Amino acid sequence: MPISYKGIGIFLVFNYYKFTTEKLMKKYILTPLLLLTVFVTFAQKGTAFLHGGNLRTVFDVAKAQNKPVLLEVYSETCHVCNAFKPTFDLPQVGNFYSQNFISYKLDILSPEGQAFLNKQGIWIQSTPTLLFFDKDVKLMHISILGENNNSAQVLIDAGTKALNPKVRTSAYKASFLSGNRENTFLIDFGLMSRIMRDTVNNIAAMNAYAKKLPKNQYGNNTSFLVLQKVIADDENEIFKYMMNNLKEFNAKYDKKLVKQTAENIIMYSLYSSRGMRYSSAKVAKVRENLTKLGVDNKSITGRVWREESNAFFREGKADKAINVLSTLIDAKTDKASYKFLGDWVKARTADKTALAKAAIWLAKSK
Repeated sequence: MPISYKGIGIFLVFNYYKFTTEKLMKKYILTPLLLLTVFVTFAQKGTAFLHGGNLRTVFDVAKAQNKPVLLEVYSETCHVCNAFKPTFDLPQVGNFYSQNFISYKLDILSPEGQAFLNKQGIWIQSTPTLLFFDKDVKLMHISILGENNNSAQVLIDAGTKALNPKVRTSAYKASFLSGNRENTFLIDFGLMSRIMRDTVNNIAAMNAYAKKLPKNQYGNNTSFLVLQKVIADDENEIFKYMMNNLKEFNAKYDKKLVKQTAENIIMYSLYSSRGMRYSSAKVAKVRENLTKLGVDNKSITGRVWREESNAFFREGKADKAINVLSTLIDAKTDKASYKFLGDWVKARTADKTALAKAAIWLAKSK
């Protein structure tokens, strides 16, 4: 077997570090955490993503080195993520991130990844997405990567923005409040707000964008992309334009994508905290829009019954609320469902007729 100089090199490096770190431990009592940092940084080419630890380890290292953190949110099955691996391995990228950040790959499908993202209130639309945090786990910047922007400069630019308090995404709200209404900025601010599940600022940014945009551009490619990725409010004027001009959109774009885009906005709005405050007239508009998209009436009722019945009860129209709830009952309705419906009515009205119906449903739950 021929001699592997690479193998000899790794062997000598390992033994050198074993010998050196044993001496250092005796002299300086280095912690395992710092040893991990030294070894991983030396051993890995390109961007030195920490391995063998977890997010707690990552932020402990960040505090120890007084550096911010780069989290690359990825998926093993994501071909775009895999395409970025050699780009992260480029020397110039590795040098930049090694000097400025503690880096870690966060698997979006792992329990750790899901728990962290939920705790931070972050909704990842696509992978890879770069999340930059300071050492105290405060979000600084978000950068979404795509197939068409795979380059060393893109990665370095993302990190450079994260380091600049004036241009990173955490500064967007202040920029908006100070009057920034540039089109690209409004789209970026709206997108970042949606990723952060900040509905209030998403609506504000997208309403400002719709107001600024000429109406003859509501149906163009950029507007349709904004509808797909950014707008989350069915009261937005660009969304209303799409619903009133579905033939135009269906002729220009894939019909399935048009339907999916419109449904997503409708349901996102309905199932937000605003939905349970909808009036019955507003729910009727939701029904109308879903019907326009070709959704059948039974399916529509299955989607809106909570908000619709709640609106009717709140407006003193208990009979209409009971009619809505009654449509949910069939021969397959089980005891648990009867109990749920009975309790739902009792919690929302003092109407005697409605309560009598609730009593019948509760009796069937026993």
